[in-house]
Amino acid sequence: MSLTASQRALMYLFSHAGPSRDGVSCYDVGSAVWPDRVLRGGRGVSVNGGGDYAAQMLLGRLKKAGLVEHAPSEGSARWRLTSEGFRAVHRLNES
Repeated sequence: MSLTASQRALMYLFSHAGPSRDGVSCYDVGSAVWPDRVLRGGRGVSVNGGGDYAAQMLLGRLKKAGLVEHAPSEGSARWRLTSEGFRAVHRLNES
């Protein structure tokens, strides 16, 4: 079974950013979801540690769906799963 980008992001967050953890950066999520992609500076790429634009958009959609949230942090946003996100990962693992 081939996972979607959203499913790959949820699986990565499950293994690296549980509710008691500090979360992960947008850049980390982008690198995990699209490991073969080459990041280049320029249009569509955030500067100063925010991560890449595609990962920001993906995380925004997952946040709107209630699956991820911002983790408390100082500086750039960190991301982690919500309880609904954990349930979604468990359903993925069951199938």
